[in-house]
Amino acid sequence: MDNYDLIIAGGSMSGLLTAREASARGLSVLVIEEDIEIGTPEHCGGLVSINALKNLGIIPQNNILHHSIKNAEIFSPSGSSFTVNTEKQGVIAIDRRAFDKKIAHQAAKYGTDIWVKCSVKSFKKNGDHVNVEITGGDIQCKVIVDARGSTSMIERNRNGVLLSAQYEVYADWLSENVQVYLDQKNYPSFFAWVIPTGNNTAKVGVAGKSINASKALQTFLNSRGEHVITRKVFAPIWILGPMDHFFSGRVVSVGDAAGQTKPTTAGGIYTCGMAGIFAGRTIANALENSNLQLLQEYEKEWFRMFKREFDKMLLVRRVFEYLDNEAIDRIFKLITSETIDNISESGDFDFHSQVLTKLLSVDGAINIAKIFGSEIRKFFS
Repeated sequence: MDNYDLIIAGGSMSGLLTAREASARGLSVLVIEEDIEIGTPEHCGGLVSINALKNLGIIPQNNILHHSIKNAEIFSPSGSSFTVNTEKQGVIAIDRRAFDKKIAHQAAKYGTDIWVKCSVKSFKKNGDHVNVEITGGDIQCKVIVDARGSTSMIERNRNGVLLSAQYEVYADWLSENVQVYLDQKNYPSFFAWVIPTGNNTAKVGVAGKSINASKALQTFLNSRGEHVITRKVFAPIWILGPMDHFFSGRVVSVGDAAGQTKPTTAGGIYTCGMAGIFAGRTIANALENSNLQLLQEYEKEWFRMFKREFDKMLLVRRVFEYLDNEAIDRIFKLITSETIDNISESGDFDFHSQVLTKLLSVDGAINIAKIFGSEIRKFFS
């Protein structure tokens, strides 16, 4: 039976970053990915800031970088819109398949083993080891990391899941701007999005509660004009925020499997990526000192960095789910050009609750509370 210090179930970005950090500190590490290659299927829209990539230890090379994002257009249900300049935020669209492979290569250089087309069927703690049943046999490890994505969260709570569809599209009507379309009738509790990847191509997607995502997306595309679909991806997304605890005994969760994607957009390159870095370093420290209680440092580090941000995003999500299309249209009328200019100058893509707070400024929040009554005031208190 093969033995490893650390086995990672799932070759996700967060799992691979865990592997990179742990193997760089001398652990024997195995990543097990059920798909045929690292980076597939690609569920992510691929938006991230250059600063975030640097913090994750990735240099945005040409094979990773799709497109620099200069503007983001936000559309109300009635079609009104405002545009935020994102140049100072350093937002880029990346090729997630190439990005994940880059991290896999980094991990492999430090000695990580990677097995593709292999799956973890079950695992069970057994004294000072974990017995792991995989395709074709059994292996052991001292710690196992669950990096299998939102599937792990869905098993705990289906109420936090939205259905989504994202297509890679070629069309001459695509712009160079990110576009977000709010419409509680067609995409309840979420939105439709267009993320340009250059040369008249984009990732176009929709998500929402209790919708046929494929049908909704096709309707959206048909309303825009002629197009060619080159790839289709369907995936559940998690919107209820992080688990209370990211480890139990010898089992550690990272990324989507720990609910570390943003409740507002379901994006998670930075938040999930930093989780992988914190987890890998902490696991190595815990095993080196034969003290699994040191795994608490992983939780502490992540919550220290992101808890306040996630609390604000969860608050915004509660407000958003309360609003209908008429309410959203009325909020758009409260957004001033001065506010938009302020966001363009000082917004932070990686901590976008700051942007949402500015959009719902003190005066705006008061006006919204007046419009919708006392029931919504508690969300701004």
